[in-house]
Amino acid sequence: QLLYWIFPVGLFSIGTCIRSAPKSTEIAVYVGKTVTLECLASGKPPAQISWILPDRTFVRETGTIHTSLSPMSLLQNGTLQIHSANFSSKGDYKCIASNAAGADTITYHLHVDSSANREGWWKLCLFLSTIKVGPNAPKIGYKSPSVVTVNLGQSVQLSCTATGDPTPRILWISPRQEVIPASSNKFQIMEDGSLVLKKVTLADEGKYACVARNSVGDDVKNMEIEVEPQEPYINEKKWKSSLKVLGVSYQTVLLDCKVEGKPEPRVWWVSPYGVSLTVPYRGGRFTVHQNGSLELRGARKTDEGKYMCKAQNPLGEASLLVELQVASIPNPELSWVLPNGTILLPGVRLQRFRHHFGNGTLQISQPAPADKGVYRCIARNVAGQAGKQYALEAGRKPVIRGSTGSDASLFF
Repeated sequence: QLLYWIFPVGLFSIGTCIRSAPKSTEIAVYVGKTVTLECLASGKPPAQISWILPDRTFVRETGTIHTSLSPMSLLQNGTLQIHSANFSSKGDYKCIASNAAGADTITYHLHVDSSANREGWWKLCLFLSTIKVGPNAPKIGYKSPSVVTVNLGQSVQLSCTATGDPTPRILWISPRQEVIPASSNKFQIMEDGSLVLKKVTLADEGKYACVARNSVGDDVKNMEIEVEPQEPYINEKKWKSSLKVLGVSYQTVLLDCKVEGKPEPRVWWVSPYGVSLTVPYRGGRFTVHQNGSLELRGARKTDEGKYMCKAQNPLGEASLLVELQVASIPNPELSWVLPNGTILLPGVRLQRFRHHFGNGTLQISQPAPADKGVYRCIARNVAGQAGKQYALEAGRKPVIRGSTGSDASLFF
């Protein structure tokens, strides 16, 4: 455990030695000096600050404190100020920060000595430096709640560094109260504990909690991701875009229209006949899903035409023009896959194997035991594929049970 000395400027006067450890701080000060004991806490709802003095006085109200100790006061931010330390001031000062969710504490151990006894004061500071510190609960730096703003589609990194003994393990909790995996398509937890979110969407907005945990305890830091207001864009493209889609007769066609924007855009489709289909919509063979996609069941030649997906919010609008063509179901293309993976197209002959053109038959001339295995016939066109497989095994001549295989005579 590393030991260290701190001589802050402005917080303590010259003649102060300090040794800090999580939840506990040793302070040595001359008589007559002003001592400021900070207790700055965060929390939601806001934390209530209270102090327990060495004479067991409980202090919560701000202002001057009436006690048998030296003059002191409690400031609005929870800081305890001892105006002129004397020998009665020494002892333990415990700060308690609490709200409905829990409490946290820190204790200051104050030592007071005469300014004339410089040798004794330095001996006291030397004594403080020899105190051993045991295991410590995690402590996250920069605990104040923060809001991180990011544009849609960009990546963002949330930092979370913690100290403790043993070294704490870092966990992240999503706005849906789920533990975030160390690595995924959306998240990446770095070696220093930082969380990276890739390609931020509106669904990623919310509060994220960093939890630092070891065998002694844990600490939590809350951060919020907020997406910057942005005009709509469709399928990761802004303003206007277009594409062509080929459908197959009497099959289902799905026209994608993934919309992002903040405030959340209004989304609707316009059919080739000028009919508006809002999100969500379901009527006849048409369905507009919550994610903006248009589903057309049993596509027909009469459904061909230009379909327009539109998105609009107060910052702007975007559109996607989809030109739909519907083709009749074409005849399938047949192929055979041999047991060794070789593909035979129609009309192709390979040694003793022949794929007849027209009827799709596979012919094996003079089959041998080595030809056994699974043969697959595959039919494929733009609508999909289907298949059938055959298992070829070597034949065996009949054997009558009980036969020895030699001639036998029967006597009556």
